[in-house]
Amino acid sequence: MLEIKTIREKRLEKKWSQTHLAQLSGVPQPTISQIENGTRQYPTFENMKKIAEALDLRLEDIF
Repeated sequence: MLEIKTIREKRLEKKWSQTHLAQLSGVPQPTISQIENGTRQYPTFENMKKIAEALDLRLEDIF
């Protein structure tokens, strides 16, 4: 199961906005918002990998 909270918590822990995470990861900010809010039920593996790398997380930490 996808750990949406982990993404949001790690981003907030770093004091990053969704826009900043988008710039670092290359994933559009609206997509990050949808992932965090749970409205994007099936995010792509590639986007999740980019977000994980930007946040210094392993994919296992968010799946």
